[in-house]
Amino acid sequence: MPDIRYVILSDLHFGAENSVLTSLKPGGIEADPHKPSAVMESLVECLAELVTKNEGPDQPQLILCGDILELALATDNIAAMVFDRFLEKAFPPNGPLFDKTVYFVPGNHDHHLWETARERQYAKYVSKQAPGPEEELSIPWHTTRMVPPKEEAVEAELLTTLMRRYQHLREATVVAVYPNLRLTAGERSVVVHHGHFVEGMYRLMTTLKDMVFPGRPPADKIWEWEAENFAWIDFFWSTLGRSGEVGADVGLVYASLQSEPAMKQLAHNLATGIAGKLTWPSPMRWLGGKVLDFGLGRLVRLASRLERSDPSKPLSAKADQGLHLYLQGPLRSQLLEEIGDKWYELPDVPKDLTFVFGHTHKPFEVELAPKGYRGPVSVYNTGGWVVDSERSAPLQGGAAILLDEDLNVASLRVYNQEDYRVRLAQVHADAPNPLLDRLSGLIDADAGPWAALAAATHAVVDERHIDLGELIKRGPAPVPPPPADPRRSSRP
Repeated sequence: MPDIRYVILSDLHFGAENSVLTSLKPGGIEADPHKPSAVMESLVECLAELVTKNEGPDQPQLILCGDILELALATDNIAAMVFDRFLEKAFPPNGPLFDKTVYFVPGNHDHHLWETARERQYAKYVSKQAPGPEEELSIPWHTTRMVPPKEEAVEAELLTTLMRRYQHLREATVVAVYPNLRLTAGERSVVVHHGHFVEGMYRLMTTLKDMVFPGRPPADKIWEWEAENFAWIDFFWSTLGRSGEVGADVGLVYASLQSEPAMKQLAHNLATGIAGKLTWPSPMRWLGGKVLDFGLGRLVRLASRLERSDPSKPLSAKADQGLHLYLQGPLRSQLLEEIGDKWYELPDVPKDLTFVFGHTHKPFEVELAPKGYRGPVSVYNTGGWVVDSERSAPLQGGAAILLDEDLNVASLRVYNQEDYRVRLAQVHADAPNPLLDRLSGLIDADAGPWAALAAATHAVVDERHIDLGELIKRGPAPVPPPPADPRRSSRP
């Protein structure tokens, strides 16, 4: 019988008020990190229903595929406490569901955890180099190998520390692998990536570089993409949201992405504020404000076109293009670099490849045929666990990706908005899959914990739709134009 060997979860957004895995205080939209949400409790109970049926002695490994802690829209302490509630459910003293070594593939909302791990990685390297005027240190690198050797493994220090605070988890370790983790079984490979590089927004600095310096060769290596964009990703999606009162307002910006009038008001407020600071004569200041209002309006409209905001299809045309670009460029290059016994060997990429990512908050399963591979690539998206819109978005939802020791893949589709009945899915519905066959016999979607999970998710999603609408209504209030400068009004 095939046992569950890996469980992949992504986009949990612990600490975010719009995450269904974050409990909220009664009568408001403020996070209550001291108790687990009903969805978190039901989800872990259902995973336990499957994992505890494994026949072998090994516990499955948990792979956290990015955006686990919400560092853009929540403070570190709130996100960490909600993660604690998850640990208490998934790693209880009387029998943790998962192995004590957890893999973490950082995303954009918790990218800062990778930056701290990266600095530890470089410090570890520096500690082994002899000092002296003739010594030359390597430039810090921005990625890990897809299968890091034990001596190169780097911890996600905060996540590891949170786990080790529990007496029975003193030996737990969270290993950071970025941005691609590779699992292997024979000729099969599964690559896990958060998915932010599929969107052009997260390659912005590379795009600007190519525009400003068109004669330079384009970046096609993953370490080049990360080196060029890491500061931008870390600033806006991990750091800015933790910047005191400014960070609180960033939460409003994110919420307002779902409302075109709110985004227009935000842009107008910003333009008015900037224009009010200008020292130009009044007519020029007025004209400058109009230009700013127009330009910022266009900018926020572009920002609101993030992939998760497109309700029409699982993957937009631009995101599909970005996915192919990532598979054919940086991912293929890293596979070619690392598969051989020696770095300079360039064997073919794996014969049977599955690519798992999240980020878009819209789960799906599809087969693609990117260039440069020996065969088609099976693609699974984990969806997400947050509510991004005031109204129901049927394509948005959450899934857990389950793998057995032979890397057979099954997507446990927990919910889509408007369809909360748990189901199993794979790329080819009729293809033989012993893991999916076994799981089918363990899940009764209409009874027990599975029905309870559907009911809890449905109720909480409905609440979050209302909460998001209330958050948008709270602001942004129109900013009145600044008073005329008396020094200028007295002049002829």
